[in-house]
Amino acid sequence: MKKKLIVCTTFVIILLMLLPTQPANACGRKRKEKDKVTIIRDNYGVPHIFANTKEGLAFGAGYAIGQDRLWQADLFRKQAFGNLFEFGIGSYNNDYITRSLGYSREELGEIWDNWEPSFPGKKLKEMIVAYKDGLNLYIAEANEALMNGDPSLMPAEYLAYGFPLEPWTIEDSVALFVMMAWRFGATGGNELTYASRYEALESVYGPDLAWEIFNDLYPQQDPGAEVTIPSGASYPDLKGYGSKPSHLPSNIGNIAQCYEEFRMGQDEFFDSMGLPTKFGSNAWMVNPWKSVSRNAMQVGGPQMGHSTPQIVSEIGFHGAGIDAVGMMMPMAPTILIGVSKDGAWTSTTGSSDLVDTYIEELNPANQYQYKYNGEWVDMEQRTETIYGPFKTNPVDYTIYRTVHGPLIHPVYGWDLANNRAYTMKVPFYKDELTAEEGWMLFQQAENLYDMQEAAKRVDLSHNFYWIDRCGNIAYWHSGKYPIKPTYGKDFGDGPRLIDDRFPLYGTGEEEWIGLTGFKEMPKAVNPTQGYMANWNNKPIANWPYSEADWGEGHRVKWIQEVLAAGDKFTFEDMNRINMEAGYNHIAGMNFLHYLVEAAGTSDDQEIKDVFPYLEAWNHHYNDEIAPIYPDPDATYDDPGLTIFDAWYNRIFDEVFDELAVNGNPSTLIHVFDGANSKLPLNFDYLNGEDRNVVINRALKMAIADLKATRGDDIDEWLTPVIIVKLNSLGALPTPTMHYMNRGTYNHIAEMPKYSWRHWFQKSTPHAVNVIPPGQSGFFSALTGPSPHAYDQLPLYDTWTYKPVLFRFSDIKRVAESVWRYNLWL
Repeated sequence: MKKKLIVCTTFVIILLMLLPTQPANACGRKRKEKDKVTIIRDNYGVPHIFANTKEGLAFGAGYAIGQDRLWQADLFRKQAFGNLFEFGIGSYNNDYITRSLGYSREELGEIWDNWEPSFPGKKLKEMIVAYKDGLNLYIAEANEALMNGDPSLMPAEYLAYGFPLEPWTIEDSVALFVMMAWRFGATGGNELTYASRYEALESVYGPDLAWEIFNDLYPQQDPGAEVTIPSGASYPDLKGYGSKPSHLPSNIGNIAQCYEEFRMGQDEFFDSMGLPTKFGSNAWMVNPWKSVSRNAMQVGGPQMGHSTPQIVSEIGFHGAGIDAVGMMMPMAPTILIGVSKDGAWTSTTGSSDLVDTYIEELNPANQYQYKYNGEWVDMEQRTETIYGPFKTNPVDYTIYRTVHGPLIHPVYGWDLANNRAYTMKVPFYKDELTAEEGWMLFQQAENLYDMQEAAKRVDLSHNFYWIDRCGNIAYWHSGKYPIKPTYGKDFGDGPRLIDDRFPLYGTGEEEWIGLTGFKEMPKAVNPTQGYMANWNNKPIANWPYSEADWGEGHRVKWIQEVLAAGDKFTFEDMNRINMEAGYNHIAGMNFLHYLVEAAGTSDDQEIKDVFPYLEAWNHHYNDEIAPIYPDPDATYDDPGLTIFDAWYNRIFDEVFDELAVNGNPSTLIHVFDGANSKLPLNFDYLNGEDRNVVINRALKMAIADLKATRGDDIDEWLTPVIIVKLNSLGALPTPTMHYMNRGTYNHIAEMPKYSWRHWFQKSTPHAVNVIPPGQSGFFSALTGPSPHAYDQLPLYDTWTYKPVLFRFSDIKRVAESVWRYNLWL
């Protein structure tokens, strides 16, 4: 694919002054440097940090997080460590599971000590230390005030539960980096699930037909899968379609079921507490030729669930060469997604395959030894002490690892009856800070090249997007992915062929032979089509480093079609696309046309009666006819939506009911497309019947269901507007909002091009954003919720935004408070 780079040159007058960088006193020792740190909070409570040093900016960020999100930060660090039961949350077992997959406090310290940032001048380590110091200043002030009878600085949760507020440590920040890295970037690792599905098919159809059906349902390469890098581009090394699995454990289905139930239960537990569990995210951008203003524009929408407060807060950094505003998490002074004076950046989870499951062969005489390269090797062991509430009733637990990594579960990871254990391996083990370093560099990027250097340093699976004042739009798919051998362990019938969808054996014959580098990663700069979009979909055609995660009919399809169809877009159009994507019924987008076509051929009177309603529906959740949200009786406008959903709930059983596993939407598209399918199928899922006959049979059943539950008047078949309740993270009452499939945080950014004539008066970026329900998570025992706990929810609920502020004058004009501190460095 040809790339065109817009080159941007700046004329800067450089004055060279031969002055010592830091004067010495009479004894020859360097004087301490003083930085005045100022926090100005705007009318939405967003803290804007002004300082002359990067350490000063970071210190202010730590103090601001203490003011806004102290209880949240404390919960997150306890979740990351496996200390939640000390807060009376969960159980010994919950914490044991967390620790079995994570690191000891000593290991977290080693990760910090071993991390050597690529660009020392960026002062990444110094900033994290300063962030800790700023957060600890607030913690000290809150504790001291409480001791003196003033609870105004202390979050009410500590007063209600009586838990101590402890100082923040470097290990706390590292633990959060590790947790967020694994949660949002360590994708893949679903080998047990795929193996169990193949086993289920094989038990019914035998190995040959089971293999054909398995590849219909879970293909490694679906030619119809939507991709971000434009059509025509392709990964150069097309990988084969895998190989029939051999010598899988006969009980792997039971192992997988136990593990899946555990993961679902763990996510439900964390989700109920408002702790991080979800990932998703969408993003798109257009270049100047697709923009009415002739400026590059971007929408960023990271999807991380909804809680009160949200997982992210907002911060502004102004000084020391950084002028950026965006979202951060309470672990480090890092704008993960945001807008600067030079560019705007956002991210989505990459969803490529970083994690592998290994089957360990255990010594029958000693379950704590496993076979590796022909020898019995002792498992690594460590003892962790887990406490009950208020650090009472300590219980010791033992954690086990092999050369590949931790057991997938401290209980379900063992299969002692068959002398096996199951472990997981990742390329970044004990190196998460290096693997995530690039995130910390984005806020300092001044141009496309800086952004690429930062993206290079993210070794986990993410997609990154950049627009700048030169009109560039750029995309990178990051990660270092395992390169696996072609052949593996020999069970006496020759070495078995390796398939990425199934577990590897840990005896030494199936070790990774290397990792991919940045050169192999999909990337694109200024594609000729003028836009790029992603919603965790496939990065490029024939991308081989995946299990079977991407098929035709991906949710990104609608955004891509709108961007392709439009000539030029305005800033307002970018929000309109976001809104329409947020209300798009994804199943309707993919299957409504099949249903309408089938219904239109039927002579059945009941089907004729519902046909006009299906034909009138535009596969969106429309709510424009009274009663509308927020009326508690609000319904969506279209009976066609209700009819479609009833049919969709029936059609999978109608097509895939006889299979031993569930079907999926991508396969159903290929089934309905028949001979025109982009992925020719191996099995006749319609059993020789015409597609329309099967569709209409499911529709008849759906109509019968609706008449039984809603009566005969089709006009009354209206679906209530879906209401979403935010999860609770503490004392703040949890609000509700209506369903929107959009980012937890949303920004829309337009980067004005440099003006050579008015260089020194260049305009600031045009950007807006929103983080519902609000900036603050503080609940005061004296006055209740912060006034900025919920003030962004009305914006979010109505698809409106607040401006992103850069100029000091703009921030000062809406300032609500100013805090100053003299920091000695």
